[in-house]
Amino acid sequence: MTPTEIEVRTRYGDTVRADVYLPSSQGPYPVLLAASPYQKALAHLPVHPQYPFRESGPIEFYLRHGYAYVWMDVPGSGRSSGVWDPVSRREGEAIADVIEWLAAQDFSTGRIGMIGQSYFCWSQWNAARVRPPHLRTIVAFDGSTDLYRDWMYKGGIPDLGFGTTWAATVMLQHQTQGHEITGGGRDRLVPDMYAHPFDDEWHRRRAPFWELDGVDIPVLSIGNWAKGPLHMRGNVEGFRRVGGPKKLMLIPARSPWEVQTTYASEQFHEEVVLPWYEHHLKGVENGAEGGSAVRVFVQRAGRYRDASAWPPEGVTGRAFYLSSEASGTAASYNDGSLAEEPPVTGADSTSFAYPDPEWRVGTTSFDAQGRPDHLARILTFTSPPLREACEFTGDGVLELYASTDQEDFDVVARLSVVKDGQADGERMSRGWLRASHREEDEELTEELRPFHSHQRPAPVVPGEVYHLRVALLPMSFQVEAGERLRLEVSCGDSPMLEGRWFQWYGLKVGEDTYYHSRERASRLVLPQMALPAAR
Repeated sequence: MTPTEIEVRTRYGDTVRADVYLPSSQGPYPVLLAASPYQKALAHLPVHPQYPFRESGPIEFYLRHGYAYVWMDVPGSGRSSGVWDPVSRREGEAIADVIEWLAAQDFSTGRIGMIGQSYFCWSQWNAARVRPPHLRTIVAFDGSTDLYRDWMYKGGIPDLGFGTTWAATVMLQHQTQGHEITGGGRDRLVPDMYAHPFDDEWHRRRAPFWELDGVDIPVLSIGNWAKGPLHMRGNVEGFRRVGGPKKLMLIPARSPWEVQTTYASEQFHEEVVLPWYEHHLKGVENGAEGGSAVRVFVQRAGRYRDASAWPPEGVTGRAFYLSSEASGTAASYNDGSLAEEPPVTGADSTSFAYPDPEWRVGTTSFDAQGRPDHLARILTFTSPPLREACEFTGDGVLELYASTDQEDFDVVARLSVVKDGQADGERMSRGWLRASHREEDEELTEELRPFHSHQRPAPVVPGEVYHLRVALLPMSFQVEAGERLRLEVSCGDSPMLEGRWFQWYGLKVGEDTYYHSRERASRLVLPQMALPAAR
């Protein structure tokens, strides 16, 4: 499997280099294009947790099935000249120029698809928004559509765990291959990201989301639950935004490593991805466009739910109201409750000061035996045991009435399912919001899906009460009768829980108050679905 390097001159004068892998069978072939800054020269590395950037999919598998496979270094990376302008529209245009060049080659049928995970997936959304004539389909596996909202400034709170280490990894990878760290402007990404705390023109260039409504090619978008805080929202929003034939899958995964191995698996491609390419790039009538538009793995139920849209039809918003009444289930800062009836008292609230003196790793403390405790020094609100099994699939929102003695404050929320006798639960969704970023985009906001505009700061006056609508990540899970829901809330993340995907705590010192009274009824609203009929 020895590739041939080709050169393509882009509309901006950059020289893009790519490796072309051709099948041993007679051509011409439909072409699958992979595009990233992760260097085609590293294709020899195995799929392994030490190399999380090996996200190209199984190259030899597609050669055996009669596809040409092309791996390009985006401008300013690897062996391509120019300045790295990551996931920008200009980078999408460079990918589009390569697509059109490939379509004209003798080995090509002129039908081009795209392939790859994570950044490779982002490149697919990015090229699709440019609408090159010979791009016939994308299979967007595990990839964001909006740099600002999907991971750099979730809820307006700056990322610390992922963006910096990711950018440093790209630079170090280039250094090991004999490239200068500063070459191609690769050293500019981190300061540029932090220099743009609002969703300005710099971020909009890096958000295919805003142009995906003009995309009419077939799109298969595949997200997974393990990458919720990084890519999964992008897969859902990308699916919702595009206008052509489309499908959405949300698949199970217990870890980012499992996501990577799934995408490297020939079996997964044989069963899920190849039929889509066969139909849209070779014209094979195999029913790839049949069936439901949405297929979602319901966590904790071990089954899939089929639907015609996201959120699925039949969703009912079910409210759980925050209360200071002790649940008796959590050794947390407050051990509050979630009630199914609105509060009737005129005054009820919970206050907490920060940083808590017992926090050690983010908001995580440690017990007397040195074991981490993620709940002891944060707020929790836990429901009574549910009377019957329930499924929650769709979008959810935390509506919070809150005040602070500061000029701004952050809300970080997690949603868990807890069995009696368990100290900790299984976390099903998350949400983030900085109070000064509470303004919503009226055109894109829905009842259970606040879409914050992040265009300018909204003033926060100490002591005033604000109504915040914290968007929760898309979810699908089942709760059995007798189990409980738990809302965990604080002003910061725990890196021990979030891994590489945590937001910066900042320099916050103060006290916040959450209200749950008759006039200010803070509540959690979840997307309940009717359970499937028993067979």
